[in-house]
Amino acid sequence: MVRAGPTDPNTRALINALRKISTKHNVGIWKRVAELVARPARKRPTVNVGKIARHTNAGDVVIVPGKVLASGTIAHKVTVAALNASAAARSVIVDAGGSLISIDELLTKTPKGTDVTIIT
Repeated sequence: MVRAGPTDPNTRALINALRKISTKHNVGIWKRVAELVARPARKRPTVNVGKIARHTNAGDVVIVPGKVLASGTIAHKVTVAALNASAAARSVIVDAGGSLISIDELLTKTPKGTDVTIIT
């Protein structure tokens, strides 16, 4: 069976960029994120805002290599870099004072991947 991978050109470009930065800076976190994003869409993690709130502190930076959903609440500022997010999840995170950015933006901000956590 031939494994094709994601067909969306933006997702493929993201995977290639993650792998390239991983080898350039010798950082394993971007390689792991590339592996998680390269999965079929139905196998990518969906993470609720409540889970993000439980596993983070104020000011943390989190990567979700799938979709963020709005179940739960969050009471502290957190920066979430996700592949996709629901509109309700976006409003919950922004109302708490946090921000929701793309994985590309986080990749350019912190190419070394320091102080970044993956939540699956």
